[in-house]
Amino acid sequence: MEAARRVRERLNPLIIGKSPLSEPIKKPTATWVRPDVLAEVQFSGVTDRGILREAVFKGLREDLATILAKPPAPSKRRNAAREHGVPRENILQLLPDAVSPSKDELVRYWEKVADKALVYLRRRPLKLVRHALGATFYHKGPLPKIPSAVHQLHIRKREGGEGVRVWVDDLAGLLGLVEMDAVELHPWNATIDDIEHAEQIVLDLDPGECVEWNEVTETALALRDIMEAAGLKSWPKVTGGKGIHLTAPLETKMTHDGARQLAKSLAQCLIDADPDRYLLSSAPAARQGRIFIEYLRNGRGNTAVGAFSPRARLGLPIAHPVTWMQVERGIRPDSFTIGNPFKPVAKKAA
Repeated sequence: MEAARRVRERLNPLIIGKSPLSEPIKKPTATWVRPDVLAEVQFSGVTDRGILREAVFKGLREDLATILAKPPAPSKRRNAAREHGVPRENILQLLPDAVSPSKDELVRYWEKVADKALVYLRRRPLKLVRHALGATFYHKGPLPKIPSAVHQLHIRKREGGEGVRVWVDDLAGLLGLVEMDAVELHPWNATIDDIEHAEQIVLDLDPGECVEWNEVTETALALRDIMEAAGLKSWPKVTGGKGIHLTAPLETKMTHDGARQLAKSLAQCLIDADPDRYLLSSAPAARQGRIFIEYLRNGRGNTAVGAFSPRARLGLPIAHPVTWMQVERGIRPDSFTIGNPFKPVAKKAA
């Protein structure tokens, strides 16, 4: 393969006799090289040990060498990391620009929407975005004290060891999550009754810069038709962020790997039809003017923001199911808020 040959030629001068890693690893047949070359890797998540999940090599990035060789300028992200009191081992991803509602706002909100929200959130393992100790972040690792109304599920992690995921089945559970500083709720595509098999798939339409909103809604309608041709009846959800999610229940449950492959094949139909408009790579440099079709929301432990979950963003929007007629009329992704969870707020096109 030509790409593999070029990579090997680039790495040959960097071969060394022993592993450069800080932790010992048993790879007796490995060829070790100095870590001097930058590469782009697509991945679905990071394990508790800092290992990339489902990593895919996308190519070398020699173009970044001169940029990264310069001393990095102070950034808001690094400053934010120093100013909060959250242990580093609890942060999967820091959200330095987040705007989080107060606990009182969250309690009032969940009391309003619990019946509708639990249709989508009940009995599913949840990934949490928490706001605690001056920071908003995707949580990982040991959880804070768990109220009795919040249930615990002990699972075997793919990378080894046991982990705990929380789940709820009533308003008391949702309010218990607020006690745990949870702001956003990101459910699995499986329920606690069978966590090893997906009962739905999710595709995320994430527009890059300079993409008009009508292009996103047109894409959602086109993907709806592709999914329908495959026997899947999807429903749309505005995310409270930039895009639209399409969720399709599966008539027959399947493994998480199978669900991810199905989602990828559906996304690929769009890519094949118009590769200049759509892409499967999340590389920022390639996304300008194009729509990223994110299929890696599917997979064991992978999640998408749940319907009716608040978002830690300016204006306190929420993720909200919508009708296909609303999509056709151009409903905006942040049309519903904590203060107005049932009636969309009119938004002008950007």
